[in-house]
Amino acid sequence: MPAPLEIKVLSVDAATWAAVIAPFDCSSMSMKNNSVTANLRMRTDAQSASTEDLLGPGKEQGFAVPFYRHRFQAGSQVLWLQAESGTVPVILKFLV
Repeated sequence: MPAPLEIKVLSVDAATWAAVIAPFDCSSMSMKNNSVTANLRMRTDAQSASTEDLLGPGKEQGFAVPFYRHRFQAGSQVLWLQAESGTVPVILKFLV
């Protein structure tokens, strides 16, 4: 069994969409935009701007699945991320 909590740092740039992949079956995931200046774009579909939201510099966003049988499955793509400008370090936290 994996540790109940895993923290990863993902470097996201403005040129490509980076996939956030669940490292194990988990019930929640959070991310922090660790940039001090750039916004972070997040989408559920990299090809559709209608699924986009922004996360400001220094802000954190959490996602939780309230039912055990409906979890983020190991290896599943949870979100797509892209920096609005430059390169943004994103801190990801996954909880069993």
